[in-house]
Amino acid sequence: MRLSLGKHQSLHRDEEGMAKVRVKYFLWLADKAGCSLEEVMLDNSTLFGLMEHIKATRPKLSKIIESILQGSSEIIVLVNDRSPKTLNLELKDGDEVVLMPPVSGG
Repeated sequence: MRLSLGKHQSLHRDEEGMAKVRVKYFLWLADKAGCSLEEVMLDNSTLFGLMEHIKATRPKLSKIIESILQGSSEIIVLVNDRSPKTLNLELKDGDEVVLMPPVSGG
C-alpha cells in the first residue's frame, strides 16, 4: 500500500484534544504486536503520528511500520473501513485503524 506523506504537520493539542483511536492487528501482525486490539491516545492525531507511535511502542513491528511510512509496504491500512490516501489524515476520537497483511486466496 502506498500512502503519500505530503506535508507532514504536527498537531499539538492539550490533553482534552487528544484522540483515542482503536487499532486492530490481523493475522501475523497480531503476533508481532503482541495483541490483536489496542486503544491508543494520540496528541499528534494523524495517521502518521499513529504509525510513529506504533513504531516506538511495538518494536517487533518497527521495520514493517517504517516501510509503511516510506510508502513501500504491502500491508493494508484501513481507517474506518476505507483506504486512506495520505498519512496526514487526521484521526478523530473513536476512529478505527486496521493493519493487515495482504491476503491471497487459492
